[in-house]
Amino acid sequence: MALRVCCIGAHPDDCEGSVGGTAALWRRRGDQVAFVSVTDGRRGHYLPEYLEDPGKLVKIRMREARQAADPVGIDVDCLMIPDGEVYVDRSSTEAMVRLIRRWQPDLVLTNRPNDYHRDHRYVAQLVLDASYMLTVPFFCPDQPALDAMPTIAYWQDGFTEGGEFRADVAVPIDAVAEDKRRMMVAFESQYFEWLPYNADPAAMSATGRISAERRLEIEANLLEGSRRTAKRFRQLLPQGTQFAEAFQVSEYGSAPPSDRAILFPAV
Repeated sequence: MALRVCCIGAHPDDCEGSVGGTAALWRRRGDQVAFVSVTDGRRGHYLPEYLEDPGKLVKIRMREARQAADPVGIDVDCLMIPDGEVYVDRSSTEAMVRLIRRWQPDLVLTNRPNDYHRDHRYVAQLVLDASYMLTVPFFCPDQPALDAMPTIAYWQDGFTEGGEFRADVAVPIDAVAEDKRRMMVAFESQYFEWLPYNADPAAMSATGRISAERRLEIEANLLEGSRRTAKRFRQLLPQGTQFAEAFQVSEYGSAPPSDRAILFPAV
């Protein structure tokens, strides 16, 4: 039976950059995958035109998400909360419960609660706060409760405050590395505009754009994080693996089956 996977990130491009390779492998074996962004991406830029008309940037971010996901057959969803306005409150918790119930996943993926970005941290907390309530029929009774709790796992990171990431599973993604790179390239407004500006505004040209040389450099390094993950957890991977993604299983979801390959491909 096909697996149902729901990947929940704070922003458009979070899922693609973190689990794009594993998602492509799930799709290759016939599993259903949804990439969910909790926010609409309206504040992830610097050009004045997007401050004057945030809806213009929202449309761009949503279009980029579809362009990244559609070629692989991944579903796209968004809770449309403005960037920087994610809070763990009643309305957001109920929205998260309804969303996860709607997708009926066997596996939910998100970032760890000690991530550097406030939106990321609160999204993880919303997922964890929603977890038990997913099976409680009288909580959000308008959306039928799940019969069973999904497994919950976090994708890899390098943060140490609150404890280091523990790799319970590592997935080699060499066979789909180009799929992941293509997903990331689809987010033009992020990888080639906002992130370079946020890292070094002085390096932007007078037009507010990066140079052609800088763009090529960024494209060449988009999979560097996956390469570092493969080196970091090489003991869990087949010899010679160049690119990988890793996952830590959360205690708040159902325990994964003893055969991890049921949930995670190529392990």
